[in-house]
Amino acid sequence: MMTAVHVTAPTRARDVLTSEWIKLRSVRSTYLVLLFAAAAAVGIGYLVTQADATHWARMTAAARAAFDPVDDTFAGLGLAQLAFGALGVLAISSEYASGLIRTTFAAVPRRRAVIAAKAAVVGVVTLLAGELIAFATFFTGQWALSAQHLNVTLAHPGALRGVLAAGFYLAVTAWVGIGLGAVIRHTAGAVTAMVGVVFLLPTIITALPAPWDTRIGRFTVNLAAQQTIAQHPHTGYFPAGPSFLIVAAYAAVAIAAAAFVITRRDA
Repeated sequence: MMTAVHVTAPTRARDVLTSEWIKLRSVRSTYLVLLFAAAAAVGIGYLVTQADATHWARMTAAARAAFDPVDDTFAGLGLAQLAFGALGVLAISSEYASGLIRTTFAAVPRRRAVIAAKAAVVGVVTLLAGELIAFATFFTGQWALSAQHLNVTLAHPGALRGVLAAGFYLAVTAWVGIGLGAVIRHTAGAVTAMVGVVFLLPTIITALPAPWDTRIGRFTVNLAAQQTIAQHPHTGYFPAGPSFLIVAAYAAVAIAAAAFVITRRDA
């Protein structure tokens, strides 16, 4: 006689998370993207801070006053953001491209559970990787600045906050990528949309006449993230606390949009 097996909700949730983890770690592009992000953030950050140290003696008084030993360290964060955003997009768009998404939904009919699992797995991986990259970038940059004794430690006011915020922002970019990937379902289109939201939109807004450039710009994810990292926040923008909430809101809205759309159309 066969005995019925009762599958509990925690067991099913663990199975879905395990499945998403296997998908993410078994794809070579995951490691290549993270490696590129690390190389770009650390390498560009080192070059910029080394240039700061080299040209310090020839800097004007105004340039020295505006110098930010933490923010300058993260000069290469933009390329790392692009890589993390692409990783988030690929986490779901690649399944649509290959048709694997139909198998996934057949195995897990509760589609929102799939989105939640993807967001959790990608979020944990990118948050850990993002923080590792952020700390590596910070320490490498401070090593370059130490040649002119311009370096600071994590105990410097706002330094630890800035490093943690940089790593968190990378994870947020990946979450935004997941949301756009689920909504658009095409890799190229979702990556283009991600670039538009994260990079192009803030650039356009900063070109607006004052005071609208700051009134609107402070609500964009990139400019808000800069406020959480910088030691000298720009005038007219929100301080670090509210800016952090704006950055987090982008991730929440992106995942919520994915959960809303994914149940209202065919795979």
